[in-house]
Amino acid sequence: MPRTHGYSPKGKRCEGIHDWGAKGRTNVIGALFQGLLLTVSLFCFSINTEVFTQWIIDDLLPKLPPIANNI
Repeated sequence: MPRTHGYSPKGKRCEGIHDWGAKGRTNVIGALFQGLLLTVSLFCFSINTEVFTQWIIDDLLPKLPPIANNI
């Protein structure tokens, strides 16, 4: 989202040359196991149920130690 406010001397127009606020969003999914960071994944798109479920299957479950799979 572009910035809607800026600063300039009183009576002067505020003009920008770069859109500092228009950056892509990065979403993060991570997992802790016994207080330690087990896995982190970055996504450049929105996370929905399908993406989260696939992340569990593809990324989280293979990294879990055998003792954690008894849940």
